[in-house]
This record gives sequence, C-alpha cells and structure tokens, in this order.
Amino acid sequence: MNYLIGRLPLLLEIVINGFFVIIYTLNKAKQAPQLLVKLPLELIFQYALWVVPIVLFISLAVNFLKSDGFEDFIRRYIFSLIIFIPVIITWGDIEFVYWLSAVHLFSTVISFYEKPEEKKPNLSSGASSFLFRLKLQPAQVILFSFAGWITLGALVLMLPVSANPGKSISLIDAFFMSTSATCVTGLASISLVDDLSVFGQMVLLVLLQVGGLGIMTLSSSMAVLMGKNLEMREQVIMHDVLDTSSSEELLNLVVNVIRYTFAIEFVGAILLTIGFYQEGFEIGQSLYYGFYHSISAFCNAGFALWNNNLEDFKFAPLIHFTIAFLIIFGGIGFSVLKDVGDMLKKKQRSLRALSLHTKIVLVTNTLLLITGTFYLFFGEFLHSFQDYSMWEKFQVAFFQSTTTRTAGFNTVSMMALQPHCIYLMILLMFIGASPGSTGGGVKTSTFAILLYSVKATLQGRQEVEMFERRIPAQTVVKSIAIFIICLIVVSIGVLVLVRVEPDKSFLSLIFEVVSGFGTVGLSMGITPFLSSIGKLCIISMMYLGRVGPLTLILAVGSRVVLPSNVEYPEGKVLIG
Repeated sequence: MNYLIGRLPLLLEIVINGFFVIIYTLNKAKQAPQLLVKLPLELIFQYALWVVPIVLFISLAVNFLKSDGFEDFIRRYIFSLIIFIPVIITWGDIEFVYWLSAVHLFSTVISFYEKPEEKKPNLSSGASSFLFRLKLQPAQVILFSFAGWITLGALVLMLPVSANPGKSISLIDAFFMSTSATCVTGLASISLVDDLSVFGQMVLLVLLQVGGLGIMTLSSSMAVLMGKNLEMREQVIMHDVLDTSSSEELLNLVVNVIRYTFAIEFVGAILLTIGFYQEGFEIGQSLYYGFYHSISAFCNAGFALWNNNLEDFKFAPLIHFTIAFLIIFGGIGFSVLKDVGDMLKKKQRSLRALSLHTKIVLVTNTLLLITGTFYLFFGEFLHSFQDYSMWEKFQVAFFQSTTTRTAGFNTVSMMALQPHCIYLMILLMFIGASPGSTGGGVKTSTFAILLYSVKATLQGRQEVEMFERRIPAQTVVKSIAIFIICLIVVSIGVLVLVRVEPDKSFLSLIFEVVSGFGTVGLSMGITPFLSSIGKLCIISMMYLGRVGPLTLILAVGSRVVLPSNVEYPEGKVLIG
C-alpha cells in the first residue's frame, strides 16, 4: 500500500499531465488535425488549468510526507517548488501551465536515471537501475546509456509532431540526428528549419544538453541535488568520468558541473539575445535563438537554426564572439573551470596554484587557437577573405579556429576555403577539446603528452616532464594507445566512406569522417547527400568518437592486474 501511495504522484503526472502536454503540443504545432478534431480541446484545456496544478500539489504533498522534516523536503524537492509557485502565480494562463508542466514532466523522466535509495530489488526502476542490475562494467553502462538515449531520441524524432507540416523524418535520418545531438556533433542530414518543427528542435536541444553533460554525469548531478546518495558502483563510474580521487571531491565536482553549465549558458543566452535583437529579430525570436544557440555552443554541438549556419552573422561581434567563448568554456572541461574559479577566488592569485592538468589544457588550447587563427588569416587572406577588412578577416579566422575544435558552427562556407586550410582544420578537429568537457577528439592533454614524449625521446630522456612535473609512464602509454586507436577508427571510417561514396571528393570524405569522430559538426556540404550506408558510417563515427576514448580509459582503468611470479627477459627489436 505504501508503495502504491509513493508511486501515485508519478503515475498521475505521467498520465494526466503527460496527456495534456502531448495534446497541447500537437495543437500548438498544428499536427494530427484528424485526431484533435475529435477531442473537446476547449474543455480539456479548461480542466487542465485546474487539474495540472492539483497533480503538482499532490506530488509535493506526498513527497513532503515521505521526507524527514521540512529541511530535507526543501533540499530534495526544491525544483518541484520552483515549478509549482509560478503555476500558482500565473493561475489561468494555459501557456504557462503548459511550459511549466512540460519542464516538470521532463525532470520526472530524468529522475528515472536515479538509483532508488531502497535496496529492495523489486522497487528498482528506470534505465540506469536496469543497467546496474545487469551487473555491467562501468564502461558498458556508459556505452548502453548513450545508445539508449540515441534510440529514444530517434523514436521521438520520428513522431509526426517533430516534423513540419507536410514533412516526415525517415528512420535513418532520425537516428542520424539523434546521434548527432546526443554525441554533441552538429552534423545534420536534414534541415533544422525546413524539416523540424519547434517540438523537434526542442527534442534536439534536450538531447544535446544531456549528451553534452554526459548521461551519467547528469543523472548523478540530479541525484545529488535532490538529496540522494550515490551508491558505490555509481561512484566508481563517476570517479572515472570526472577523474576524481575522493568522494568529497566527486560530490563537489558533480554539483559544480551543473552550476557552471547553467550559469555560463544563461549568461551566454542573455548576450546572444541582445545580439540577435540588435540584428532586427523580435524579442521573442531573440530569446529563443539566444537560449538555443547558447546551449548548442557551450555543449560544442554546433546546431544552428539557419540553413547556412551563422554565415549571416560573421560580422556581428556580440554574436560570434559570445558563441566562440561559450565553445572555449565548454571545451576546456569542468575540472579546469573549477580550478580556475577557485584560483580567482583567492586573494593571492597565482598561476602556480593551478593543477598540472589545468596548465596543460590552457596552454595547449591557447597555442592551438592562435595557430589556427593565424594560419586561416594568412592562408585565406587573398582568397575567400580578400573582400573583408583586416578586422573582419580576424573575426572570421578566430571564429573558425575556435569552432573547428569540436563545435561545428561556421561563419564562412567550408567549400570556399583552400585545401591546405581544410587539411589544417582536419588536424584541429582530430585533436579536439579537453578531457571532461562537452567536446570530442583525442583531447588536448593527450596531444600535449605525445608531443612531450617525442621531445623526451629526441633529448634521450627516459621520463616525460611537463611544467616541472613528471608524467607517469602509464599515462604516456594510455595516451599513445588512445591516439593509435582513434587513428585506426578514423582510417577505417574513411575507407568505408570512400568505398560507398565514390562520387564524393576524397578530401570532403576525410573531412566528414574526422568531423563526425571528433564530434565537431562541420561539413563540406555532403552530409544530406550521403547514402544510407554512408550515414550509418558517420553515425558509427559520432558514437565511437563520443564514447570510444572514454570507454577505453574506463576499461583500462578498471582492469585488475594480477601479480605474476614470471618475469621474461628483454628482447631487442629494431624500430625507426
């Protein structure tokens, strides 16, 4: 009986509020008119003004009875209160009821990923708990979590409500777009403007936000913010994902992930809203474009709500500089953001206080950004940039150098660039962002360790040293392994795509594969014209690029090395 009472708010919200959200969405998007004409919409909406707030109140009341006092209730269910209070304040406004109930319903769906505090097997529910009950390895949990979200997103995108009137989304395109969003890539086989409805665009936004943060990171963050305790297996996964060594450090970083994400995205959204308003858009459109592109930029996704991406805003500094810095903040990693933030809070600010990882990431990112900017600036000076002023040349070069590092936005057509500049962008895309960030690629720290490893070899030294610190040999070996595996995966992808797409240029196919594997999203215009097998190849590249290196690290890190009494003699091998 207590179990049923505890589940009653969840059932009521899914059935009643879920039905209202679906019907209102269909009516708002003018989808399924034959179904809607048979329903008493005015009566449904009239009752929804009363029933939806009552369901939310019942949910709050039951949760209050289940809590250990008022403080525990506030700590665990503050989000529900934040939703419920505006519903009461705006009583009678069907639009507010719709949006707030939809947000709360989404948070309820996200809560499925929490592992229940009860230890009873029969009370376990949700995808995350199901994966844990299968006793999968941490790497496998992450692998299946991403696959599950991709499948769910594809099924939702295939619904008629996700497409514009007169349009439909095929199975392969639905999986392509869902994979691209969940893996924060940005490659699009269909038009976000012409083919997707507002609902479909919002589905992509949710997928890329969840994918950018990481499914396990997001679910763990929600659990912590709601007062739940992470169990041992979940802590093992999160220690590997966020590279932490203690439970206290893990807790602080998990909370900071959500705090930094939403704070940066909100500030970016406000600046972009102002920028789009200055470009002549209405305030409502500016808000929508501002928040959408802020989230897309910070998650390094690269989805834009124009068919030519951001080419119309190449000379709008407030827009493209805001997006560029959102990409940078999203691409350096949450641990780096926290480390820099902690340093800035101190009275005596010194770069020596930063961790070795932060120093490597900041220096490598800065050098790659400067290199890309100057190479594009001079490489296209008398070519595609010839009609621009010096300041305009710098703006375009800086933005393209930034976005090439796994974001996918573009303010100039890729087809207009010279082959040597395209090749440089391929190299930058392969390197990608930094560990623990929303971006992909082999990662900047991996690239830096490889360079210093080569330097140590040329100098005849046995150990790799960076910033007066010695890099463990195990870390160097892992970096080499990740680089080689990524190189092999990309090579196989190029081989397959060259075989199935003989009518496309070789450079554009390499560009497409590396863009997919690096979760960048830039394209030379061939994505919508790929065959089904070609799209499946890119889907595989995006998926492996998002979870592959991470899964490799987790698999290697979780392997138990058994002591051996046998030590083999060294053997000499000729190399080089």
